[in-house]
Amino acid sequence: MELFNSEGKEPIPPLADRIRPDSLAEFVGQEELVGLGKPLYKMIERKSLSSFLIYGPPGSGKTTIALIASKRRKKTFITATTAHIKDVRSMLLRFKKEKEFSKVQHVLIVDEIQHFTRREQDAFLGPVERGDIILIALTTENPSFYINSALLSRLSVFVFNRLAEDEIRRVVQGALTKDTIMAEKKLTEEALDRITVLADGDARRALNILESVAVNSEKNTVDLSDVENFLTNPLYYGKEHHYDLISAFIKSMRGSDSDAALYYFYRMIDAGEDPRYVARRMIRFAAEDIGLKDPNALIMANAARDAFQNIGPPEGYLVLAEAAVYLARAAKCNALYLAENEVLKVIKETGNLEVPKKLRNPVTSLMKKWGYGKGYKYPHNYEGHKVENENYLPEQIKGKKFYKEE
Repeated sequence: MELFNSEGKEPIPPLADRIRPDSLAEFVGQEELVGLGKPLYKMIERKSLSSFLIYGPPGSGKTTIALIASKRRKKTFITATTAHIKDVRSMLLRFKKEKEFSKVQHVLIVDEIQHFTRREQDAFLGPVERGDIILIALTTENPSFYINSALLSRLSVFVFNRLAEDEIRRVVQGALTKDTIMAEKKLTEEALDRITVLADGDARRALNILESVAVNSEKNTVDLSDVENFLTNPLYYGKEHHYDLISAFIKSMRGSDSDAALYYFYRMIDAGEDPRYVARRMIRFAAEDIGLKDPNALIMANAARDAFQNIGPPEGYLVLAEAAVYLARAAKCNALYLAENEVLKVIKETGNLEVPKKLRNPVTSLMKKWGYGKGYKYPHNYEGHKVENENYLPEQIKGKKFYKEE
């Protein structure tokens, strides 16, 4: 696979740039904003472009959408990490003069705009307000904290999310068909799965991994071993390791060993496991192994899952680790889990037992005539809001105890 031109002088652009979509039809992800009839779709397709800001994680499509939006317009792309504000002010002055003569708005795309200080961002206020330019600002940081409020009030703000795994797969599969260099290679399902997990919602990262692996593999078909050999992390994480590590993690929490729980948690994270999968397993653990012994455990597990969804990796890993330690140290009780098994067993053995008529709701006069609701005792009319020795189960299993408190 040759990544230089025929003279061997100029490097070919990275895969992510070579297959960058140039239309919304080719773009993958952010359907709630760029899908048919959605806000950005309308703005771009109707060519009624106005200044806006996109906030989102790396590899979510911010730059691509900015380039699609400014297609066939006079545009300049700068990165705030390398551009000097003095040069930007000179550029803005030039754009103003050009507009006075040509009436054409220049599109200025500013990547990582948060690297300009709030005071430096003031330079964009006048040009945006006067319509000298159309500003498309891109940032990976929350604009509420990093963007000048006066400037922010003059921009439409769109929030991009990390790409879902199926979207990452589509991006990778698309690269193998669209790119002439990558067309020489095939990818096994296992290798595709691994790249998808490693990408962690970042399309650019997925494409960089794909290209690096393909370049370093002499085989026409890239398999899981090629991906693993490329990684700087030597850990192999196949299906068996996936089940082994999650099993060890759960058993460590069940055994109240918070140190082992942390170890296996970070082993999984380091190997590329989906953190959302770990979070789901912790929620289940809170109900199965702790239950009503500590009801806050379920709240903690859910809160950790939600917090991770909000802030994402790597900061979100600490939130999940906190939940893992809490669950490991919490008092344990599997009574609810045992009750679930016993209930399902009885249902399987006894079939569709009739609900006692006194518990049925007599919603029609005919149902009342049949005896629905007859004999029902309203608990709130009794001392302690409970009817002593009352039976609510079907007659055939009357007195059966499923949930046995310790």
